[in-house]
Amino acid sequence: MSTRIIGIDLAVTAAHKAAILDPASNRFVVKQMTFRTSPAELDKLLRRARHGAGDNPEIIVVLEATSLAWHPVSLYLQQHGAKLYRVNGRMTKRMRHVRYPHARSDRLDCQVLATLYNAYPSKLDPLYIPTGEEMTLQRACREFVRYREAITAIDNRLTAYDNWAWLGLTRLVPARALDWMRSEWYDPWDVTAAGIATLRSTWLQQPASKNDDCAWLQPWLQRAEALTQLLPSREAIDYPALVSSTNRALAQRACLSEEQDVLFKTVIAPLYRRLFPDCQLSSLYGVGEQSAAIYMAFIHSIDRFPTVESFRQWTGMVPASDQSGNTQSKGLGITQAGPNIVKATLFLDAHVARRYDPQLAAIYYKQMVLYGKHYTQAICVVASHLANRIYALLKENRAYELRDLDGEPISSSDARALIEERFLVPAEVRRRTSKHVRRDPQPAPAP
Repeated sequence: MSTRIIGIDLAVTAAHKAAILDPASNRFVVKQMTFRTSPAELDKLLRRARHGAGDNPEIIVVLEATSLAWHPVSLYLQQHGAKLYRVNGRMTKRMRHVRYPHARSDRLDCQVLATLYNAYPSKLDPLYIPTGEEMTLQRACREFVRYREAITAIDNRLTAYDNWAWLGLTRLVPARALDWMRSEWYDPWDVTAAGIATLRSTWLQQPASKNDDCAWLQPWLQRAEALTQLLPSREAIDYPALVSSTNRALAQRACLSEEQDVLFKTVIAPLYRRLFPDCQLSSLYGVGEQSAAIYMAFIHSIDRFPTVESFRQWTGMVPASDQSGNTQSKGLGITQAGPNIVKATLFLDAHVARRYDPQLAAIYYKQMVLYGKHYTQAICVVASHLANRIYALLKENRAYELRDLDGEPISSSDARALIEERFLVPAEVRRRTSKHVRRDPQPAPAP
């Protein structure tokens, strides 16, 4: 059977460009053809590809993941018998630099896409076109993550206010009391005037104060008194206006959190449970239903990935490599392939999972203590191993079982005890691997 390869450089608003390659002769049948997303023009593209190729030639289409322009084009071509492959723009760029190092155009890009199938067939995975409901789940997960990012931005802004107006509160006021303090006692002049007795009685009326010894109230009051002596007046910072800004930020965060919760309960959770009723990802420690829904919204089907290596490469949580001769670079960043949402979720889940899973805790400990990695590097390594577990659970369709370092089953309580006994990273190691300047620098040697 003869074959024709179509390389398509998609556009969002402009016309698409296509090149048609005959792999038998390695020559272009059509070097450039312009078309738009319509049945008539797509039919014309298929006719041009089949012309002169005999009866029922195999049509292979390679296209880039340009916005969502790929979706309607892919649906139509797949319905008409074409095999589709979607590639990352970085792959096209690298191949174009090989073929045309000093030129770039849509015409060259579509030709490069057509040659990719012959040049690197093992690097191309067949395109999986999600169903309408699967795309709805993916959109909802993206929206969910945007809420998460907006909430994080507000938290960062509030922390910036704390560092400016209170000279930092992270180590002064416990997290459970921060929002109460910000909403009711953000003016140090008011705190000083109230005194310790009023502050204590007011705090103990809050639900978050249960079983609190209130030992932090006195250092907080002392910080307020120091601020009233440091600043000439409350107008120097305009604390009343700052209190209003802080309360608006708290209200915005509460509103965003509520909308995020409603989105998950009414859209994401029902869709996830209906589309993937047998999914076992939530059995992984560190992976809740929210994370499981995000993973499945982008994985769709684990059968897309023939090996665990291909899946791990897709997540992007693997380090780049640079080796030449007898030298090899160390400490390179991750490849950053795959969806950013998946990478971010893996990172957050790995942070939790290494506290409950002894095998992941051992990996984190080794990276921090033996290899001298900093926290982010160590968590990325843990995330890579967490991706392996996700792949195994989806392939085997089974629940996860905690195991010790010898591979024997272990209870969650025994796992926590093992982690606390053997894999807690010492504070001096964290200071050693931190990017921040040491608080107690060693004195310079005597001359």
